[in-house]
Amino acid sequence: MQQEKKADNNTFIAMLLMGALLLGYFYINKPSEEELQENQKQEQIDAKKSDDGKKDLAQVQQEQSVQSPTDSTFTVAKAEDYQIESPKFNLKFSGKGGYISELELKGYTAYSKESKDNKKPLFLINEGNNQFNLELSGKDGKAINTSELSFAPTVQKHDSVTVVTMTAPVSGGGRLDYVYTVGNDYTVGFEIKSSGIHELTNSKDLKLNWKFKAGSIEKGKQQEGYWSQTYYRFKGTDKVEYELFGSDKWNEDKSIDWIAFKQQFFSSILSFDEGFPNPVGGSEQIDEKVDSLHSRDYHFTSVLPIAGSELNYKMQWDFVPLDYKILTESQYKGKDFDEIIPFGWSLLGWINRHFFLVIFSWLAKMGMTYGWVIFLMTIVVKLVLSPIMYKQYRQSAMMRVLRPEINEINEKFKGKENAVKRQQATMELYRKAGANPLSGCLPALIQLPIFYALFRFFPNVINLRGQSFLWADDLTAYDSAVLLPDWIPFMNGHLSIFALAYIIAMVIYFKISGSMDSFNQPPQEGMPDMRMMKYMMYLMPIFFFVFLNNYASGLSWYYLVSNVINIGIVLVIKNVLINDEKIHAKIQENKAKPKKQSKWSKKMQELMTQAQEQQKLQEQRKKGKK
Repeated sequence: MQQEKKADNNTFIAMLLMGALLLGYFYINKPSEEELQENQKQEQIDAKKSDDGKKDLAQVQQEQSVQSPTDSTFTVAKAEDYQIESPKFNLKFSGKGGYISELELKGYTAYSKESKDNKKPLFLINEGNNQFNLELSGKDGKAINTSELSFAPTVQKHDSVTVVTMTAPVSGGGRLDYVYTVGNDYTVGFEIKSSGIHELTNSKDLKLNWKFKAGSIEKGKQQEGYWSQTYYRFKGTDKVEYELFGSDKWNEDKSIDWIAFKQQFFSSILSFDEGFPNPVGGSEQIDEKVDSLHSRDYHFTSVLPIAGSELNYKMQWDFVPLDYKILTESQYKGKDFDEIIPFGWSLLGWINRHFFLVIFSWLAKMGMTYGWVIFLMTIVVKLVLSPIMYKQYRQSAMMRVLRPEINEINEKFKGKENAVKRQQATMELYRKAGANPLSGCLPALIQLPIFYALFRFFPNVINLRGQSFLWADDLTAYDSAVLLPDWIPFMNGHLSIFALAYIIAMVIYFKISGSMDSFNQPPQEGMPDMRMMKYMMYLMPIFFFVFLNNYASGLSWYYLVSNVINIGIVLVIKNVLINDEKIHAKIQENKAKPKKQSKWSKKMQELMTQAQEQQKLQEQRKKGKK
């Protein structure tokens, strides 16, 4: 106990000594009167700066915040991005610029080489590929770009409709509002409003700029680029304009009421019923080697008038799949959005919309896979066209039976001087036999629009997009079950089995149908040598294969089935329905019947007689000169 007590006393004495030393130190270093006054002044200055800083922060917060209405359905948020979800979209509105910065389309996927199932979420807008800007001229002459302004979201919900108002404050207590209305469909209402904008500008107009880089979302990159371009419609009309093949650059003197940045199967559309005056737009294809993430670069500009002293424009965004059924619904009535689907102009478009699409949709309701829908569709089309095919083959058979008699006429009337007589005798033979060489060409001409319409149908029917069949994983793109080295020209690293099978079937059909026979006959005097055409017929399958190897596999599958059916039809016609001996007997019977000359035959006869007289006069003139 004595030791502990002694230690406590020593500690107390040490603390007293340390305190005395500290007091002595502070007394010696005490500031002078002048130093105290200077310190007091500095403290007052610092306090004033602190108060001013607090005041500025409060002012900024007041300017950037949106006053809450009395309706409790409104929610207030500070300047920032805002995301919402609807039955069709996942949307994000950018706090900087106030425009749509992200849009995921539900119910669809994009093609991806990296994923196991070759699928990933489909974003029409993301990662800065969409830019919307209003450019005004400030009172100081400097440009004001809304894409650089900070916007704050205010949200109001009414049942299934969400209204998002992105607001940018304007000096003097004004504001600029982008009002978005999102419902259950593919439409986003878009209003541009202002209050106090006259404090910033005296301009009577502003420039609207919309730039968009379309994502590369399809397997067939060449087809994706080919079928992507700008579409627009002139205000007050149903005239929809577009330009295919490569880049499209355009400017119009007339107003347009909507502009569409079209991708192969999806379109981003901005509509304005009052019309965009003096529009300028276009697009350029993006080289996959330069940018593999995007396929096309779009741009659009229009100068909008400012009515009064404030902005008040009511527009509409549509981010819509190019499905004919959707685009012809009541909500799009009068918009002509269905014209964005490139089914073709005039007759070609009519065939695709009212023939192929009707048959295709009817068969698709049966619930089978789309490959078998195409199979049945081919059979239906062939049944419809079989009478034309029968007539074409029958005329070919008649010409084949008449060939010996035509050769006799050629032998009888040799030489250029007998050309007219030779033609007269040939036409007379056709008339008596009841044959018309042109009637065999007419069915082929009738089938030509149908043949070409299919080139536009299969790559643009969204129902086939991403649908697999046999070894093809997408019927709107090439099938690539067989991969090839990249150094092989024109093949793009793959071989389409459907395309190759179609070409083989085409060659077999040519052989069985006798399509090459007419090109093997010696030419008549004065007529071109058609034997050279047979070489073109041999080269044609090669050209077709190179083209179809990179085209929609659904089209190659259709043509394969079509040619197999053609082979079967020809065999039936040739061996059952048509017999050369019976045709010869029919021709002889026709010859024995008195024939009433038609107006066309009579006219041709008159022309030949005139030509014969002209030939005689020329020969007489030549003899007179000699």
